[in-house]
Amino acid sequence: MPLTIDKETMEKHPLYKDGIQEGIQKGKLEAQKEAILNLHKELNLEPEKISKILKVPLSFVKDVLNKGD
Repeated sequence: MPLTIDKETMEKHPLYKDGIQEGIQKGKLEAQKEAILNLHKELNLEPEKISKILKVPLSFVKDVLNKGD
């Protein structure tokens, strides 16, 4: 007998919810990285200014810039 799971049941499962949250966090992280690279490239802003504008840690900005160049 096959096992069927409806959408409502699946959406209530904790692992499904964790996966959605993880996807949202990854999306936000990628958007922040892109914003950092764009601010640096287009406006030639220093890491300290970018950190202050985006309200992210300076170490994160520097890490993104080092990997992005």
